[in-house]
Amino acid sequence: MKTNTVITSVLIALAVSSCSTAPDLPTLQHTLTIKPEIKKAFHSGDAIEIRSVAGTAPKFQTGGTYRVVGTCRQQTLKNATLYLGNTAESGSDAIVANAGSALSKPLPNGITEFDITFTLLRPGLLHVTIYDLDNHDKNDNAYAGIYLGDVAFRR
Repeated sequence: MKTNTVITSVLIALAVSSCSTAPDLPTLQHTLTIKPEIKKAFHSGDAIEIRSVAGTAPKFQTGGTYRVVGTCRQQTLKNATLYLGNTAESGSDAIVANAGSALSKPLPNGITEFDITFTLLRPGLLHVTIYDLDNHDKNDNAYAGIYLGDVAFRR
């Protein structure tokens, strides 16, 4: 009987501690309307499609948190990755992925779904880009990509 009580108490304590350490994600109450622009042209039917963008503000601005959901079709490259980035001048991080999310994702041939939640730290132009990891051009190994709209400004 005492063993069951101890086990139950331990399980309750674990449940409470895991709930209290879960990150508090901000409410993404705004749906953003974006007009993607070609950053670098796509080839052979490859494409990036943005299905939705939600955020803590009605437009991209520093300090805001945003979620970009979409699909990428890539059948040309053997070693590719998808990356959500910011054109901010070099320096400290311009964007940072929220807990449980990542700014990049490996791209096998075919269709890949992506769901990226991030906080915008510095002004710049956000983009979703396919990078060719076999292209070792240190100036630009972007294969194709899109900009997500207007430059993000400070609040």
